[in-house]
Order: sequence, then C-alpha cells, then structure tokens
Amino acid sequence: MDSEPTLHTSSATLANMAQQNARFAPSTRRPRSASITRSTAQYRTLATNYDATTPRIEFLRTQAHQLLSLRPGDTVLDVGCGTGKSLPALSRAVGPTGRVIAIEPCAEMMRFARARVRELSLSNVDLIEAPAAALCEAIETDSIDAVLMMFTHDVLQSSAALDHLLAVAKNGARFVLAGGKLFSGALSLLNPWVEWRQKPYCTTFENYDAPWRKLFDTQALSATCVHPRYMGIAYIAHAVRAK
Repeated sequence: MDSEPTLHTSSATLANMAQQNARFAPSTRRPRSASITRSTAQYRTLATNYDATTPRIEFLRTQAHQLLSLRPGDTVLDVGCGTGKSLPALSRAVGPTGRVIAIEPCAEMMRFARARVRELSLSNVDLIEAPAAALCEAIETDSIDAVLMMFTHDVLQSSAALDHLLAVAKNGARFVLAGGKLFSGALSLLNPWVEWRQKPYCTTFENYDAPWRKLFDTQALSATCVHPRYMGIAYIAHAVRAK
C-alpha cells in the first residue's frame, strides 16, 4: 500500500487547539442516538462541496478498496455511497460480470452519484436511494460478496442497519470500514475539538472511540482487524462474515 500522508500539525498548533477546547462541547456528555433524519438534512447542505472539502478521505478510500480483495464477478455493496467517489474503482474491480450496489439515503448526494454513473457509463452499478436499514427490502439476503463502509459512523451505530447488512452478506463476505475516531492516549485532550470538527458529518458520537465496536461485537464476523491512521484520528478496519 502507499505510504500514509503526514499530518502537518506542529506542537504549537496542538497546544493552541488544547487551549481552545473550552469552546467545544465536552466529550464526556451522553451521546445522542444516530438519526437518519438529521443525517440526511446535514448531508443535504454538504453535498455540493463534499468532494472538494474531504480530500484526506481519498488515501483511506484507496486502502479500503484494496482490502476488499474484489474479484471479477463479485457483488459489492457500497454503504452510504455519497457522491459515488468509490463507484468507478469498484466497477472496474468486479468487471462486466460483477455488480456494484450503492445505497445512499440523501437525495442530494445521490444526485452526484447518479451523474457520475451516467457520465462514466458504469453499466454494472445499481443505485438505491434508501437508508441502510431498508436493505433487505431492496436486495436479496445472502447475495453480497463484499461490503464497503466509507465514513458511515451513523450506520455503524444503528442496530437495525447492521442487522440488514449482515443479512444480505454471504458467508465469507469481506467487510471493510474506514472513518474518523477520537484520539487516544496523550492526544485525547483534543477530542472535544475532534467532535466539533466532525459534527457536520455524523449525528452521534456513540462509540466514537471505537466506531467498529457494535459491528465487531456481534458473533457474525470473524478475523476482525483495526488499523489506526492519521495519528489515531482515523482508522481502517476489516473482517469476514463468519461461515
């Protein structure tokens, strides 16, 4: 894999951020539950500039695609596909005999995904405008070979959504997740700033110290593994649907 980009944050900057933490909401408060209604409203305002304002995601996206280990003929599910940035690579990886299913609840984000699919003639991509908790109504159970979840914290905290994801995944399906998280150790004093910075992108900070916890705590997955990224403020995790 490519080497990880360096976050150019000086000690002086870190100290200043720590001093400013009093401005931000404390990270010890009880987190609100994830809300698809609030999330859709937030992403409606982010959609137009989302790709331009999230460049650091692309390094994680490339690594996540590699970890999916897609093969020609596979069916891959892109959960919360957003503007469709992953769709061209996924489409190439599964080939003309494979299938990419992308689900996204926000109409404004999906509008960009549809335009990308149309402009690139991605004929093996199917788009579903719906929340992940409606997956079983849209696709067959035991039909998915690989699941990609790029920055889908709210989905990872929804028991209903996770039940649907596990239901549609075949035995042996690969799960790959990537997203933001809280710092640990000495840098944890910056976590109020992390929450403030990430507030536009998620509606809950439940399990934000380990966003994969609820999914990985199920008995449905095996070979779970987590890799911290960007000094611990992000992660990539992967697992296999237990046979």
